[in-house]
Amino acid sequence: MGKGEAKRTSSPLERTSRLLDLVPYINTHQGISLVDLAEVFEVSTEQMISDLTTLWMCGLPGYTPLELMDLDFESGYVTIRNAPTLAKPRSITHEEGVALVLGLEVLRSTISSERLDLISAIGSLSQRIAGLVNLPSALSASSGISSEVTVSIRAAIKNRSGLKISYHSLYKDEISERVVLPLELIESQSYLYLHAYCFTAQDFRHFRVDRIQSADTAQVEKPSAAPTMSPEKIGYQLKVHKLTRDVAERFEEPNLEAGTVLKASSFSHQWITRSVLASGGAVELTSPTEIRSEIAKRAKTILNRYEG
Repeated sequence: MGKGEAKRTSSPLERTSRLLDLVPYINTHQGISLVDLAEVFEVSTEQMISDLTTLWMCGLPGYTPLELMDLDFESGYVTIRNAPTLAKPRSITHEEGVALVLGLEVLRSTISSERLDLISAIGSLSQRIAGLVNLPSALSASSGISSEVTVSIRAAIKNRSGLKISYHSLYKDEISERVVLPLELIESQSYLYLHAYCFTAQDFRHFRVDRIQSADTAQVEKPSAAPTMSPEKIGYQLKVHKLTRDVAERFEEPNLEAGTVLKASSFSHQWITRSVLASGGAVELTSPTEIRSEIAKRAKTILNRYEG
């Protein structure tokens, strides 16, 4: 690979790794030419200029010109003047220590219970950090996802085997048993989903992993290449009488305001009914009429019980 000839794109993880390596390398190669530096890290000179510009805005807390990195590369040669200061060990604050301990606990909760070596290492590191920042007691945090369930899912995907899962459905507010063929794990909007063929529904489905209560190996047959048609969504219309955070989050509409008429759809009329009732009068369902009538009957039953 000649000078200036390099791959022009890199993933965020690759770029982060390169930025972390750049500072110690420049510190030990003061005055290196921009072209040579780009060749060493196998990027274009344009990408290297972008990386150095990013480093310009990095430094120690305070983030004033006194703490930010002092880089010089406008002449075509790269130098860094305050690397010794940046290399000095620094103490972490109490808030940083709490964040680190909580992060380690979340990481520990996602690891298989069979990896005792990793669990022990994380526990030891957590105790050391807790001691450094004088935490009164061990902190705990949970990602909401069972490590056993995750391990079972990954094994099933790898071995192309089936699973029998116990799943909490938000739409019906019930726990059901499903037999599925896991296909892949997908992350969307900060949630982890299992994409699988569901033999119970005889169709492809997405299951939120944190709602899977258990997952055990099951014998399955390969599904048909032509699954049955998915059920049609139910269209509904709401009128917002009072905007609350619960309403915005429940109906996933952050820009609502009092008087807004919202048109949306759902696969489950049970979810529509429960969501409107749970909103406590903040919204009014205007259609469809059959669900509106059902909500009215349930509301009347609830009121009669209070009056009784």
